[in-house]
Amino acid sequence: MQCPHNANQLARSNSILDATERLMELQGVVSFKLSDVIKESGCANASFYKLFESKEDLIVCSFLRNATSNHFQDFLDENPELSCLDKVLLPIIFTFETLYFSPTFHVVRQVAVNRMVWSLASSEKGKLLEDRINLYWYWIHTFLSEAVKEGELNADKAELLELTQGITFYLSGSLNAFQCELVDNEYLKETRLTLFRHLQILFDRYSWATPLKLSQFERMGMKVHLFFRSMEQGNSCCQRCLAQQRVG
Repeated sequence: MQCPHNANQLARSNSILDATERLMELQGVVSFKLSDVIKESGCANASFYKLFESKEDLIVCSFLRNATSNHFQDFLDENPELSCLDKVLLPIIFTFETLYFSPTFHVVRQVAVNRMVWSLASSEKGKLLEDRINLYWYWIHTFLSEAVKEGELNADKAELLELTQGITFYLSGSLNAFQCELVDNEYLKETRLTLFRHLQILFDRYSWATPLKLSQFERMGMKVHLFFRSMEQGNSCCQRCLAQQRVG
């Protein structure tokens, strides 16, 4: 299924995905129905099926328009003074803030990347998802490579790949543990401090010119939080996804 290519289709697509995310919050990602999405969005059946083919398309597109990588370049353009370590922190902190501003993103993030879901989406949506997942890994690896080039990080090619993987695995594990809200406080408490400590343990395995400190982690967190609050077009919209496609 093709992405929206004019203003009317963009508005319709955003309305449909807004309705999808509301229904997922109310009914759950398994139980919501296409008929309810169409009714909730006020969209005609024919118009809906010009944009989306299935529930899987809706889930994938909800992920795509909320994807953290949608915002990286805008943030970098607004903050040219960032250090190499600041940039390495960006994908991590953007993920935390995306979850804050879009609570359904955690569920969508887990479900959309499940092969049993994305493989049932239309081929175009599946390809966009694959590209966006790899773009996220690309950004992490690029920021780490820049840190090596600027002398902020001493790491060879294998260590760069290992740390790229480590950051991604850290995010997946920590988000699943905290967002499920099933783990007793005995094991998980003080969310931000716990997240920082484990990130610091990961980073300390490598040779940085300047070690990661809590003050830097908190400062970047506030910068990203204020950036999200200031975005004119909203944190979640099809326009941001389309902009990434044009860049790609």
